[in-house]
Amino acid sequence: MNQIRAPIRPKEYVVSSSAHAFVPSPDSSSTLPVKVLSFEERVHALGKKLLAGVRVESSSVLSRQYWSQQFMQWSMTNPTLKRNMFRLVDVLPSLTSAQSISDHVHQYLGDDIHALPSILGWGLKTSKLLPAPLLATAVRLGVKQMASQFIAGESPKQALSVLRTLRKNKLAFTVDLLGEYCVSEREALAYLDRYRECFTVLGNRVPQWPESAPIIAGHPGEASATCVSVKLSALYSQTASLNAERSIRVLSDRLAILASQAKEIGAQLYVDAEDSATNELVYGAFERVFTSSEFRSMPYVGCVVQAYAKESLGLLHRLHEIAHTRGAPLAVRLVKGAYWDQETTGAIQQGWDSPLFAKKRHSDANYELLSRYLIDNHSLLFPAFGSHNIRSIAHACTYAESKGLTTSNYELQMLYGMADPIARALRAEGALVRMYVPLGPVLPGMGYLVRRLLENTSNDSFLRHTFFEEHEVDSLLCSPLTNSEELV
Repeated sequence: MNQIRAPIRPKEYVVSSSAHAFVPSPDSSSTLPVKVLSFEERVHALGKKLLAGVRVESSSVLSRQYWSQQFMQWSMTNPTLKRNMFRLVDVLPSLTSAQSISDHVHQYLGDDIHALPSILGWGLKTSKLLPAPLLATAVRLGVKQMASQFIAGESPKQALSVLRTLRKNKLAFTVDLLGEYCVSEREALAYLDRYRECFTVLGNRVPQWPESAPIIAGHPGEASATCVSVKLSALYSQTASLNAERSIRVLSDRLAILASQAKEIGAQLYVDAEDSATNELVYGAFERVFTSSEFRSMPYVGCVVQAYAKESLGLLHRLHEIAHTRGAPLAVRLVKGAYWDQETTGAIQQGWDSPLFAKKRHSDANYELLSRYLIDNHSLLFPAFGSHNIRSIAHACTYAESKGLTTSNYELQMLYGMADPIARALRAEGALVRMYVPLGPVLPGMGYLVRRLLENTSNDSFLRHTFFEEHEVDSLLCSPLTNSEELV
């Protein structure tokens, strides 16, 4: 059993308990004077160590991560084909006939089809030679193969082997059922039933695994090996700000059903955030349920805060008050946010002020501000830092160390299939790393797949710079804002 509780720090240093300054390790034979590093120097030192570990972890051609990286690298060198390939993947679930798939392949990919890498399957490259039924089969198999790198299975039962392997590798998990919205109450109730099945399957099986013993003894995130993330916005078909009172009431009733089940089996539960149009309703339902007498004492129930939202600091203040009122801590998964393009475009079209920061570096700077707030208030708001950005991670870990916290006072969260080398590098440093594991039918999950691929092949993607482009390491790890710049 891994019981590492020391802070993450550059290998050659330990922290002074009095001044929180790095000094040479006790076993060092060096007689050189002690060098006290500034906070930024310590962030850079940890970041460089993590980057070195990431590059080693991601180099094997036998790893699933290697092939997803090869696909992303290919897509970044073929921007036009990338766009059309993603269009094809996005529309595929709505194509019901072999002929329609064949027509779309030729329409979107055309003469550029020869440039596709072998990872996408031989069928596409030979599409002009294949009849429509065979081409449709090849396309679906190729896309399923690609999507299986990011989606662990169609159902909780199918994903059990993946989840157990994560635990064997000393990685925690939280399960996410694909689907963010619904268009009918029949669909909403079916989605609720899927979550109930998920809690039942995981509750019956996960505690029986020897691998479910705590990865880090005494860590709040390891009170249970079972963890489920709930997309509350998909549990009511009429979720809307114009229907706010009823939306919160219905969402609260349905969340309470899942919270009761989680409480019964001792599972952890996170409530996901989506876009600004529904988030206030989601937070309202979260507050109503977990300040109620039935769930007031349920510890470390979690919700998501998105750093790209201008109101995010105020939301943390609100969550702090909720935790104080209920007398039990909450967990907060801090992420950057995944709907910037959609919300920014919508605001421009409507002539509204965007609720999100306009520049990525401002979201990154706000993430660091929110990280410090969570660490400063960790007794009531347990920090769960969800990011693939090594600078953001190194900043949070270094600040936690400067406040005397250990790796038992926070956790790090990564997307399954997107950040495996980063997760393993952080695990090697003694952190609790939780993988966010999507489940669901592959073709209906194409929206999730396309969003992940677009995020990680964008010009601003940290994964792009880390794995594929030889940027100066110091520039990757520098502070997102200059001393004179402010968040706007």
